[in-house]
Amino acid sequence: MPGYKVLICNDDGPPSSDESPFILTFIEQLEALGWEVSVCLPDTQKSWISKSFMIKDHIGVKYYSRQSNRIQAHKSAPNDFVLLSGTPATCVNIGLHHVFKDTDFDVVIAGPNFGRNSASIYTLASGTIGAALEATLCNKKAIALSFAFYDRDIQPPKIKNACSMAIKVINKLMEINEWQPAGLYNINVPLVEEECSVKVTNIYKTSYGSLFKPVTLESTPQNATNDESVELSLRDEAERGEPLEYRFAPDFKALSGIPDAEVGTDTWAVHNKHISVTPLIASYACTPLDKVPRLEALTNLNKL
Repeated sequence: MPGYKVLICNDDGPPSSDESPFILTFIEQLEALGWEVSVCLPDTQKSWISKSFMIKDHIGVKYYSRQSNRIQAHKSAPNDFVLLSGTPATCVNIGLHHVFKDTDFDVVIAGPNFGRNSASIYTLASGTIGAALEATLCNKKAIALSFAFYDRDIQPPKIKNACSMAIKVINKLMEINEWQPAGLYNINVPLVEEECSVKVTNIYKTSYGSLFKPVTLESTPQNATNDESVELSLRDEAERGEPLEYRFAPDFKALSGIPDAEVGTDTWAVHNKHISVTPLIASYACTPLDKVPRLEALTNLNKL
């Protein structure tokens, strides 16, 4: 099995049991197979941020020591993880062009993400996929990897099995070497102890409602028992000059649990505990012009 050179990024940040519980095990398994691993991560959790850059920020550098499991200001060992105060896409760009500029990477892997990245609502928002998109735009082979969990029983045997299954799929993709121009792969692996079959899928297209809830203030009346009444109360306070705030609070169960998703889609595969491999192109899909014939009228505007 070839020892590929890989740059690892994620959107969950440095290793932690709460927000980034998979990355150490994944890297250790890659290294055990002879992969040459370099790591450049956000220094904090950066989910739902897609392929964004904070263009006015100066990006700071820290290091995660694998020996002490601590974040520190200075590098202490060759295998320390580089931590940047930027987005996942920022980490990939700086990692490729600055931190590890002398390494010719065979592939960039974003992940493993803490949770699935299937369906359009997740794939468009995912910082994990955003990091892989950035790698593709930097002319590198790229894979986005996510682990889908079905309960909160996230034990080491499940993590080890998911990592093992993911690496088996990634090795096969590298062996097949089927990469379209600006192409990448989005892989979702069930976090389970049993072996899972692999399905090549497309994206399930869906939508959502509100992802935010009003922040409840101490002055909010006690009889405001639901989101709508809380928001009405807070709006009244805002009109009186009190601050009005909202917090990110999506219903993840409703967003993920789509049992009637079309067969052959990523959501269908993950729901049925298959490994989903979705080939993507790092570009927006264009509407075929024959689907919007009335737009031809635009060409008659301001004719010279």
